[in-house]
Amino acid sequence: MAMKMDRRAFLKTSAAVAVAVSMTGLLGGCSDGAIGTDFGLFQATAGAATCGTNADGWGSSPESGWEGYIKVKVRIKDTSGMKKPDPLRARTFFFLKINGQLVESYTDGGLLSNGGYIKLEEGQFKEDWMCVTLKEDQKALYEAVAAKKAEVTFAISSARTTENYKLDYATETFVKQTV
Repeated sequence: MAMKMDRRAFLKTSAAVAVAVSMTGLLGGCSDGAIGTDFGLFQATAGAATCGTNADGWGSSPESGWEGYIKVKVRIKDTSGMKKPDPLRARTFFFLKINGQLVESYTDGGLLSNGGYIKLEEGQFKEDWMCVTLKEDQKALYEAVAAKKAEVTFAISSARTTENYKLDYATETFVKQTV
């Protein structure tokens, strides 16, 4: 048995359904719900990349010793379901390698604070730079990156899954690698 619906009721119902669908993210692009791979406690993806040294630009202080910086733009969203999730330690989940050598000295600022931690509230989304610092003894690695001759990889990993990215020098972006 078909139910008859007038135009006004149809429009009200359609509007309500459209709002419900957009709020739940059932259609792709309706929300920032899926911003990357699901790693259990969070979803994340890597994007743009940049590099520099402490001798570059205004306010530089090379007298304190040379430092090089590799920055990765990271999008991350808390999916833990906890009211007050624990901060995520960068060196536990994020791995930058230059020519196969792991660089682990994360620097606070941008996405990181309190000694290399990412603090997220329940369901919070953030996008910002994650900075890794190279010291004088790693200057050759930095120079290879600056000359666009090094293989630079970035991995996001958890017990659930690992996602690998490789730096594309032409676009200055980390590109997700598929098997």
